[in-house]
Amino acid sequence: METTSLDELFLPDRNSTFIFRLSGKRSRIGMKPDDLMIVNRALPHQAGKPALVVIQGNFQVQIVSEEFLKNADPENGDFIWGMVQSIVRELP
Repeated sequence: METTSLDELFLPDRNSTFIFRLSGKRSRIGMKPDDLMIVNRALPHQAGKPALVVIQGNFQVQIVSEEFLKNADPENGDFIWGMVQSIVRELP
């Protein structure tokens, strides 16, 4: 069996990678309450991928759409904070 550091897998750049604990259910994305979401601010924004976005000043997790990429307005509080890199879930 080969060993790998969790830092190597999930924290390639400590300055741009953050961990959040989810509090709501995101069934479309496959996330559950208490999952740990690893968000990397250095990843390129991509349509069709999950991201932590800010809409009117509030954090939300959603699949990024082409429309959001084109119409996001940071001055009005709508922007992609970071792309979801991984989800970590504890076993019961």
